[in-house]
Amino acid sequence: MNWAKILFLSGKAYKMTGEDQVLLDDFKAKLRLLMKRHNSLKDEKLVLLSKLEDLENTIADLKSENEQLVKKYEDLKVAKVLSVGDDEKKQVKQRINKIVREIDKCIAQLNV
Repeated sequence: MNWAKILFLSGKAYKMTGEDQVLLDDFKAKLRLLMKRHNSLKDEKLVLLSKLEDLENTIADLKSENEQLVKKYEDLKVAKVLSVGDDEKKQVKQRINKIVREIDKCIAQLNV
């Protein structure tokens, strides 16, 4: 009698049939495949987590760069407004002089 083919359940010995052996071998093969797939998925998970971390860092860097560029753009808009050409400087100076004269007239009228 082959002792390897005797199954002990609840303290009783059962002799395995050929069909039982086929089922057990099939179960073992499926279990090995399942364990292999599990290990493969664990490795894939580690790779994906690493990629996720890299992408999150890239997003943070891009957000920071975007904020800097927006600030720089706003500064450039202000600088453009402040930088005027010679013709524009003359026009602005004439406007300021005209406004000052009008204010002087108003003050003179108030003093009368």
